[in-house]
Amino acid sequence: MKAVIRAGLLAAALACAGTLSAYSVQPMIYTLAPTGTGAVTRLTVANSRDAVLNVEVEPYRVVADENGKRTFTPAPEDFVIFPPQSSIPPDRNQVFQVRYTGPADLETGRTYVLRVRQTNTIELASQDTSEAANSKLSMSINFNTTAIVQPRAFEPNLVVEKNLAPGADGALHARLRNDGRGVADLGRASWQVVTATGREDIPVDTVKYGDAVFLDPGASREIILGNKPGANGRLEVRPAGGNRGRAPQ
Repeated sequence: MKAVIRAGLLAAALACAGTLSAYSVQPMIYTLAPTGTGAVTRLTVANSRDAVLNVEVEPYRVVADENGKRTFTPAPEDFVIFPPQSSIPPDRNQVFQVRYTGPADLETGRTYVLRVRQTNTIELASQDTSEAANSKLSMSINFNTTAIVQPRAFEPNLVVEKNLAPGADGALHARLRNDGRGVADLGRASWQVVTATGREDIPVDTVKYGDAVFLDPGASREIILGNKPGANGRLEVRPAGGNRGRAPQ
């Protein structure tokens, strides 16, 4: 019975987490230069709760494998954050200044996550008035903001390393590689399948590339066009502001 109650509370919490968190973070994605004034940004945390919000900002270096599974490595030496934590009163904002202080002579772009972590909790009470369901669930909400660190001149260069082929699941599978020096944002890329009868635009929200939306220089990623039946065709991908990725000739 207790397990059922806990599951019900968790489902309720997840269903309304956006409302219950009652705080927001901006911006969520940003680019920093390795040096100079471009190496600094500001994160604004807005507390719309009716109680004090305690948060801290934690930097992580992020890499992803071919399936888009991310690995987070703490990187406190690469950033100076001020203040590192704050208690934000109700209906107030806190601005965190973030400065990149890692290696300045980067050969390729890097992906980091600056995690805004809530250190106090929200308590959810059960709506069931029975004694057995008189339970509470405490939760906190974290926001992962993404920092791309690279010089302005660095750009991605997407290459289709393995072209489209039907998988056992009936969907089309391919593999991309980023041969450029800049980080590629797969969520902002333009996707097309080229067949004997022409080109077809593929909505980016139907493309599966794992949990990591960014593809680092030198990295590869398995791609699945989940809503496409197995068919012959060539995948072309154009990163935002970059080249049109094609299979090597």
